[in-house]
Amino acid sequence: MNAKYLILFIFLGFGYSLSGQINPEQNEVRALKMLARTNGKEIKLRWAPTSPETWFDCNKVGYVLVRHTYKRNGQLLGWEERSVPVPMTENPIFPLQTEEEWQPIMQRNEYAAIGAQAIFGNSFGVETGTEGFEASLTNKAADDLNRYGFGLFAADHSFEAAEAMGLAFVDKTVKPGESYVYRVYPATQPSFPIGEIEVGEEETIPVGEISRVDTGSVAVGTNDVYTLPKILEVTANFDNLSVLISWNKELFKLFYVSYIIEKSEDGLSWRSIRSKPFITVGKEKDGSDLAFIPDSLAQNNTPYFYRVKGVTPFDEVGPPSDPVQGMGIDPKPSYYPTITSISMNNDGGFNLGWEFNEGDNDKITGFEILRSSNDQGPFEKISPAELLPANARAFIDPNPLPTNYYLVVAKDQYAREMSSFAALGQIDDITPPAVPSNLRGTILKNGAMVVTWDKNEEPDFLGYRVYVSNHPVAEFTQVTSKPTPDNFFIDTLSLNTLTEELFVKVFSVDYRQNGSEFSEVVTLTRPDTIPPTSPVFKDIQSSTEGVILAWANSSSKDVVTHELKRSPMGEENWQTIYATDLTNTGVYSNYIDSTAEVGKLFQYKIVAIDNADLTSSSKIAQAQVIDNFIRKPVQNLNATADRKAKTITLEWEYPESDKVQTFIIFKSNGERKMVSYAGTTPEESLTQQGRGRRKRTKFTYRDQSVKMNTEYQYSVKVLHRDGAQSPLAPAIQVNY
Repeated sequence: MNAKYLILFIFLGFGYSLSGQINPEQNEVRALKMLARTNGKEIKLRWAPTSPETWFDCNKVGYVLVRHTYKRNGQLLGWEERSVPVPMTENPIFPLQTEEEWQPIMQRNEYAAIGAQAIFGNSFGVETGTEGFEASLTNKAADDLNRYGFGLFAADHSFEAAEAMGLAFVDKTVKPGESYVYRVYPATQPSFPIGEIEVGEEETIPVGEISRVDTGSVAVGTNDVYTLPKILEVTANFDNLSVLISWNKELFKLFYVSYIIEKSEDGLSWRSIRSKPFITVGKEKDGSDLAFIPDSLAQNNTPYFYRVKGVTPFDEVGPPSDPVQGMGIDPKPSYYPTITSISMNNDGGFNLGWEFNEGDNDKITGFEILRSSNDQGPFEKISPAELLPANARAFIDPNPLPTNYYLVVAKDQYAREMSSFAALGQIDDITPPAVPSNLRGTILKNGAMVVTWDKNEEPDFLGYRVYVSNHPVAEFTQVTSKPTPDNFFIDTLSLNTLTEELFVKVFSVDYRQNGSEFSEVVTLTRPDTIPPTSPVFKDIQSSTEGVILAWANSSSKDVVTHELKRSPMGEENWQTIYATDLTNTGVYSNYIDSTAEVGKLFQYKIVAIDNADLTSSSKIAQAQVIDNFIRKPVQNLNATADRKAKTITLEWEYPESDKVQTFIIFKSNGERKMVSYAGTTPEESLTQQGRGRRKRTKFTYRDQSVKMNTEYQYSVKVLHRDGAQSPLAPAIQVNY
C-alpha cells in the first residue's frame, strides 16, 4: 500500500466499537462478535475480532460466513433444515488486497484510507526512543494495537470501509417471513506457539497448540425491522458568542457510533456544524453519561436552534432530536452599584443615593431597591414593580423600619443581577420593646432547664436576656452571653444542691439597645436527686414475746414514710413488716416484731423514702426472739364416746406437726389427778394433712381402756424434737 494514503490521527481512545462489544484492552479474548440490521428486504451484517492477534490471523486466512434458516412465517423449522449451513460467499471473505481496489474507495471515503493503512501500511506505531530487543517488542506491540484500534474504528464509522476490510456483508437473498442465524469464523483455525523445549546448547523445538477462535453469531429475521431512537436529553447552554450542546450518550451507545449536530437560524433550514459526524471519545467509565460539543455564534441576542442525529455502524442516520433554542448573551457588566448616602428626610423617610458607571447604562435595564431588618436577610423589594430607570441614582423609602439594611440591584436584559453591598440606615429610637409575658418553664431530671414566653412582635426587636437566681431576693445572674432572638431558653443546671427552687426572669432589647422592664419572676423546682438522710437504730432488745426495735427517723423534710424490713440471716429476702403513717413526723419510732420465728436469727433495716421515691437505709441490725422452750398447746381438743365399739376417740389440731416428736395423752377419771397415760407420734395419729393458709392438721387417738358409767378427763401435751414442750391443753370431760 502506497504511503501517500497514510492519514495521521491522534489516538484518543474508543468509547464505541461494534456497538460497544469490542474493547481493545481485552485482547486476550480470541473470538468474533457480530451485529445485524434489516430493512425487511436485505440484511446488513457486521463483525469484528476481539483482539489484535485474532484480527491479524483472520486477515490472512479470511472469514467464512454461513446462514441457517431456523424460522419461516413464525414457525420453527425441523432440525434437518435449520441445521444446514448455507455459505454466503463462494470463497472466504478477505480485505481488499490491491491498491487498485482500494484507491477509488479511499478517494471518496477517508475511513477506508484509515482501514487500508491499518492493514497494509508500513508502520502504525509510536517509537519509544529506546533501542534493543525489548524496545523492538514494545514498538511492535504498540504498532499492533494502533493498527487494530484504528482499523475497527474505521469499520465502525463507515459500512463501506468495513466491507472493504472484510468485516461486513449485505445479504440480498433473504426472503420475507424468514428468520436466520448467521455465523462467521476463520477459514482456517490458527495455531499459536506456547513455548519451546531446549534440546541442545543452542537448539530448541517450538511447542504449540491449536487455540480456536470463537465463532461470532447473530439471529435476525426480515420482520425484525425497528425504528432508530430519537436522541433525548439535548440541552444547549448559551454564553457570549458561544454555545455548548450536550446529550445523553449512554442511552444510545447500543445504536449509534457517531452524531450529526445541526444548526438553524429559523428552525426550518438546517445545516451540520461540522463536515464530519461527531464521534464521542473517552472510556466507558469516565464518570459522565453526557456528550458535549461547542459551537461559536456569529452574534449575540439572535435566536439559534440546534438538534442532534445519531449515525449507526450501518451508515444509517436516526431521526433528529427535538430542537433546543437560545441566544448568545453579552458579557455581564463589570461595574456594580455602590450606595453612597442614606439620610433621614423631614417626612421620617430615608433618602438613598448610589453610584453606577454612566458608560454601562446601556447595558442594564434598570434598578430595584431591596430592604431587610438585618444584614443577613431575607431582603424584600420596596421599589415599584417596574424597574427604576437605568439613569436613576436616588430613591426615597417613605416608611423605613427602625433598622434598615438596603441593597441597590442593577439588572440587565438577561435578568442577571449586579448588587451593591448592604448599607445600614437607622431611625432615632428611645422606645423599649414590650416586657416579655407568660413566662413558664420546667427543670427535667437530667438537669435541663427549659423556659419559654410569648414572642415580641416589634419590628426593631433584637432579642432577650435571661437572668436566674437561687433566691427570689438575691442578686440575679445573666445566663445569656448575648441577646437571644428565640422566645425560649435552654440551659443545664447542677442538681447536686439542697436548694430546690430556681427563680427566672427575662427582659427584651431592641436594635438600639433599648431594654424593657423585667418580666415577672417564674419559680422552677429542681427535681430531687439527693436521697434523704439515713435512719439510725437506737435500741434493739430480744424477749420471749418478740424483738423490740427503736430508731431515729430520717431528718430530711421530704420523707413521706419509713419502712421496717426483715430478712432471715444470710439471705436477701427482705420483707416490709411495718411502715410509718405519713402523718407520723416524730423524731423517734419503735415497733415490736412478734411474728418472727422463735429461735431463728433475723436481720433488720429501716428504709426512708422521700417524695421523689429516693431512698436511704439504716445500717443492718441482727436480733432474734428469746426461746423459753415453751410452745403452743394443741388446739380444738375434743372427745367422742362410742359405746358399741367400747372406745373414746380424741381429736385435736396442731399446725407445726413437722417439729413434733410425740403427743403425750393425759387421762384421769373421777376426781383423780390427771396423769400421763399414753403417747403417739404425728405419723401414727395423723388423720388430715393441713392445706392452704391455715394448714389445719388434725390428729386422733382412740382409748380402748374405758368402763361403763365412768366420767373421764383428757388433755394433750406436745414434745418437740428440739426439747421444747407445750403446756397441757385445757382438759375436756366425757361420760362413758
